[in-house]
Amino acid sequence: MDIAELVHTVVLEVLERIDGRGNACVMVLATRDAALVERIAPLVVPFFGEGTEILFPGEDCAGRTPQKYILPELSCSDMADLAAGRASSPLMEKTLTLLLRGVEVEVLDFAYRTYAESAPGPLYDLYAAYEKKLASYGLREFRARRPDTARLRESLITAGMVEQAGTEGVRILVVPAAANVTPLAAETAESLHMSILKQL
Repeated sequence: MDIAELVHTVVLEVLERIDGRGNACVMVLATRDAALVERIAPLVVPFFGEGTEILFPGEDCAGRTPQKYILPELSCSDMADLAAGRASSPLMEKTLTLLLRGVEVEVLDFAYRTYAESAPGPLYDLYAAYEKKLASYGLREFRARRPDTARLRESLITAGMVEQAGTEGVRILVVPAAANVTPLAAETAESLHMSILKQL
């Protein structure tokens, strides 16, 4: 590579970063809506940082591959169709195509869950089974990113506390310097590959 070509490559990279094309992007499988952007932005920033661009179908990705595909809500009928390998709208067709390509799609809300108190048990169970089936296809519930570090202020740290932190994705548990960590808590932390850090 000669000097002129190197300079040209560097200039293109700098320009991409300046105009935002270097930022991560997330594709929302819905019609563009300002309220939806406001709802999704705080959910994706912990994953990819400030400047993450939220795009909708038909918008230019500027050569980037979206880091996540998010479906804001999955209706009962769309859920049943997808579980059977069908799509009844352009957005569901896009979702089905992504799943067929092996791309994971994350859902913010499953509509059937709003009927948890009123739906007959067998009907509700049917949709719960659809959700499980769809998860096997790669369509899963969106999980917010949780911090890797958590702080406990208790003076006695038990195995139950460590287990709870582990279920929340914690890898470093910060406790008071004078805290007593039970032997079982220390053993549990080790089995979960979690560090217990004592600080003032």
